[in-house]
Amino acid sequence: MDQRHRLLSILLLLAVTWLAAPGSASAQPWVKEMFPENSHDFGTVPRGAKAEYRFKFTNRYEENVHVASVRSSCGCTIPRIESSDLITYQEGGIICEFNTRSFIGAKSAVVTVVFDRPFYGEMQLMVKGNIRSDIVTEPGEIQFGEVDRGAGKSTAVNITYAGTNRWEITDVRSANQNLSVKLEGPTRDSSGRVGYQMQVRLKESAPAGEFNDQIVIVTNDKNYNLVTVPVRGRIVPPLVMPASVELGTIQPGSSKTNRIIVRGKEPFEIKKVECPDSRFVFVTPTGSKKFHTIPFRFQSESEDAGAFKEKVTVTTSLASDGIASTTISGNVAE
Repeated sequence: MDQRHRLLSILLLLAVTWLAAPGSASAQPWVKEMFPENSHDFGTVPRGAKAEYRFKFTNRYEENVHVASVRSSCGCTIPRIESSDLITYQEGGIICEFNTRSFIGAKSAVVTVVFDRPFYGEMQLMVKGNIRSDIVTEPGEIQFGEVDRGAGKSTAVNITYAGTNRWEITDVRSANQNLSVKLEGPTRDSSGRVGYQMQVRLKESAPAGEFNDQIVIVTNDKNYNLVTVPVRGRIVPPLVMPASVELGTIQPGSSKTNRIIVRGKEPFEIKKVECPDSRFVFVTPTGSKKFHTIPFRFQSESEDAGAFKEKVTVTTSLASDGIASTTISGNVAE
């Protein structure tokens, strides 16, 4: 942990004795430090669309952090806590779901996140958007699920507009270059209903990892000409490891054991495990199989103090993408 945040941690603990009143404004800076952003605009979304956004935050301090509760100023936004307890360097999330099934029109909400450890503090998150009742997409979001890297996948979305039959889609855009879109239609009837079918393809070139993007439908509507449809999925690489491993708090001079699990689509061998921190000792498993467990031990020194976060690299026998990495974090303290 850098000197700045170590000092801040000490100051936070000293402040407990006089920051006893809930909602004290002096507590806010330490909370805000954990959140890289505090607002999100869903834009214009069709009624019934699944629209949600994850506000991520990271415990950057030596003390454990606990989320006590979360509330919204408006029923148009339903918040939930992804993880209540965070140790040093651990990432959590506040999921805000825009309630497009029960509300229409321009809506906004203030989502308040309440922390009670290491002491009381609040964080306000702002969300807003415009729910169109005359536009419906089926399904409400484009969900590719898990896709093996290099496989690609296609899905279809039906778009219906109930209004004037002069309405049309003029363009479809996405910032994700690994998505391609083909539009079919329109179909029109005497009641003014207009229909399109949108074929969305996830390209074989998509890199490994989760993605949470959107497709923007551009229409000739003069008032609200942009409509967003969320796109989510996960590209699975040939070799899968956890993004991080948390050890928690370890006393100086003591040790702690844990393990790293590595999975593959085909049998493979573990060639070597590398970490620049000599306090880690890894046991390299033998044999060729699809699933490996790598036990390890962290031995702290008697003079150790403070948080750590180390990268661990695993090299395997796989010819393609046979190297993967994770991080191990923890805190050495009494």
